[in-house]
Amino acid sequence: MKTALAISTSPIAVVGNLNLDYRTGPIPASPALWSDGETAVGEIYETLGGGGANTAVAAALLSGRVYLCASVGDDALGRRLETQLIAMGVIAKLSRKSTATGRSIALTWDTHQRHFLSCLPSSAELSEEDVDLKSLWEAGCRHLYRADVWFAPRMLDGGNQRLLRSAQSLGMETSLDINWDPAWSTAAAAVIGPRLKAVAGLLPHVSYAHGNEREICRFTGQDDVLDAVRWILDRGTKAVILHRGPRGCAAFAIDAKRVEVPARPVARVVSETGTGDVFTAAFLLLGDLPLPDRLQACAEVAARHLEGSIDLLPRLD
Repeated sequence: MKTALAISTSPIAVVGNLNLDYRTGPIPASPALWSDGETAVGEIYETLGGGGANTAVAAALLSGRVYLCASVGDDALGRRLETQLIAMGVIAKLSRKSTATGRSIALTWDTHQRHFLSCLPSSAELSEEDVDLKSLWEAGCRHLYRADVWFAPRMLDGGNQRLLRSAQSLGMETSLDINWDPAWSTAAAAVIGPRLKAVAGLLPHVSYAHGNEREICRFTGQDDVLDAVRWILDRGTKAVILHRGPRGCAAFAIDAKRVEVPARPVARVVSETGTGDVFTAAFLLLGDLPLPDRLQACAEVAARHLEGSIDLLPRLD
């Protein structure tokens, strides 16, 4: 069921991953998980996955008009995900690849930590040719959101920069999600360094950079989150939207004072995974509001997602 917000009338364009997620109920954080054996959880279920798909679905269910540009395999799973995406109200602009459609397993611990196991071959094939900016502009899109920035090698190698630069030259606002790079967990410094440099090169073409405190500190190499924010702003991004978990959210803009909004208290957490994507979906839709009001509304949507009073990331049939 759609939930109405006082949203902008302009549609938004999202570029990112679309895959199948297997999600778990809270798993007891125990050393036993690293040994042979079996651990029972309350539930395991399927949803659409990928930051891009999550954000697009949440935006559509908040009554926004949203386009998702993503790549899937030319297989039964890709067709299933497209059908589900359309049923949830998203306008799907998908490219078919010869590789398999991606899957990921989202593990959620009872400590509120998460870990994703992912195999995303079709997402790795995304290229700038899969995003028709001219048609998105002609459809009325005035905001382009680049999610899942680390996953497509050809996009990292210049494609993202050309995409964001072209979007700005058309007159679009642009947003970038600085999420967790899977390479940070296992790859050598010689691999990670060029990837960091490639995404840092996008910052002059970004209106809003989104991320949580851990992500942006790792991305910038700064220990202090305020230093990390300044590092991003100094490279040309107009504003940083900081997700702070139970401490709420904040915005730092080059031409305005810092705005901080506390989290709305939630009596019981029902749905935790995807909260950042839900928050961002609301942010993209509320561009007509002053920044403090915009953050306040986003925090309310995130709280309602957490407590389960709205379902913005539905389970698959």
